[in-house]
Amino acid sequence: MLVLLVITSDITTIAAVPLCNNDVIASLTPCLGFIKGVAVPAAECCSGARSLASQVSGEGDRQAVCQCLKGVLTRIGPYDPNRIPLIGPKCGISVSIPPVDANTDCSG
Repeated sequence: MLVLLVITSDITTIAAVPLCNNDVIASLTPCLGFIKGVAVPAAECCSGARSLASQVSGEGDRQAVCQCLKGVLTRIGPYDPNRIPLIGPKCGISVSIPPVDANTDCSG
């Protein structure tokens, strides 16, 4: 019975991590125009970023989001990774997002 409790606890922890396709991509797809050069993020971008920020609660979540972005952004064509950290301030969200590209180290 003790083993069952440990497994249940691990499943709960895994389920809490934002899912790449369902959470991260769906939330941040409206931000593509902004990271590709549009002057102001769309309202939908800010709404999605705010929603995603509310789901990220720890280092594991941040690493999962970073890994997801790293994998997805390499497939969208040219973009400016230095615009990614601007999403939080431009949307009035207190969140730190690093410039993510193919060489980003998501472990820290």
